[in-house]
Amino acid sequence: MARRERLCPEITDPQLRGFLDMLPDLRAFNSGLVLSQKRFAETTEFSLPGRKISVCFHRAKDAQGNDIPGARPVLFEYHGGGFMLGDAEKTDALCERIARDLGIHVVGVNYRLAPENPFPAAVKDAYQVIRRMRQYASEYGIDPDRMAVMGYSAGATLSTAAAMQAVLNGEFALKAQVLHYPYLDAVHLPDEKKHYDCDMAPEVMKAFTLLYSTEEERKNSYVSPVCASADELRGCAPALILPAERDSLKEEGLLYAQHLRDAGVEVKVQVMDAMHHGYVEDAANEEAYAATPAEVRKTHDPSFRQQADHAIQLTEEFLKEKFAL
Repeated sequence: MARRERLCPEITDPQLRGFLDMLPDLRAFNSGLVLSQKRFAETTEFSLPGRKISVCFHRAKDAQGNDIPGARPVLFEYHGGGFMLGDAEKTDALCERIARDLGIHVVGVNYRLAPENPFPAAVKDAYQVIRRMRQYASEYGIDPDRMAVMGYSAGATLSTAAAMQAVLNGEFALKAQVLHYPYLDAVHLPDEKKHYDCDMAPEVMKAFTLLYSTEEERKNSYVSPVCASADELRGCAPALILPAERDSLKEEGLLYAQHLRDAGVEVKVQVMDAMHHGYVEDAANEEAYAATPAEVRKTHDPSFRQQADHAIQLTEEFLKEKFAL
């Protein structure tokens, strides 16, 4: 067997080195579980400055599963995984459900992953995919005046960054941003947070943070949206924020909601009772969830699938309102 290339050999910190050495195997394991599932989306690849990006394109469907002709609203979706794991295919069935339920396009974005591509690579991808697909809106059947973003955990961070960039650049407007258990404060490391309760070890969560951005970059609004000023947030798309109750990120989700309100942004918030971090993605990936250690699954509230379904219903209601469907 060919020897796998060592990720970031210049990093010698023992804890980070250990994580980096097991990261390729984590990625391969996760990808194997995802690829074993039924596929729904078209994979589309296109060029952005200096790189290529692929997306999972779920076309708008009617109740019978037929493509809906004409320009349709579009939801850009960003997967979780600490900026280092995961891909758009992991929420394939969930995106297909939303495309069918609402009759909209859903685009799962395969943004570049750290540590090979640290901040701001993923932030640039999150915004530039929207801009590129909007430029070719007629080709994709997209209504350029009805676009929204949604993400989970690190993907929610990218959603907020895309929403802020949309205001800053003035190239287009977003109708909504949906944030599931968002990661919004990288200034405070995971073991410093108030309600620490996560399936991953603190050392792994800390590695996600340290390998994605530098200490100075972690004060940047696109890394830690809770650091954004009112001027940066003013004019952002209306937000639906769904923190998980048993999640160390809950408090920063509530804090960010208040910052948005203070900047005059419309916000709806609902803390999902008894839920763990990642519960929506767990419910959407039965095979991957089954591979989660039994001792971890025992800590999860048995209602998490029902709560995930409720979270998606809330998401669809919010998007239906903002897209005027």
